Amino acid sequence: MVQAIRSFEEGLRKGLGLVIRCDPCNARTIYRCIDFQGFIAPGADIEALNWRCSGCRTRAAYVRYTLLGDWERESLAQWKAPKWMQPR
Repeated sequence: MVQAIRSFEEGLRKGLGLVIRCDPCNARTIYRCIDFQGFIAPGADIEALNWRCSGCRTRAAYVRYTLLGDWERESLAQWKAPKWMQPR
């Protein structure tokens, strides 16, 4: 049985990934938690955040942590902060 992850900081510390799935367009993306370090608060609940599909722009219905064990780095999506979020 999988233990519940209580915060983003715990998911980050355990080296987990994030699975984000959009129901209307059936898109599924996996990101590494470390890509969001500094953008998501350490105590945040990822399911309570507003995740949008990059294809159809609707709110993602499914956001969960996942193990990244066998995934190759090239197989994962790479998130980059929008220009307005980057430091000057």
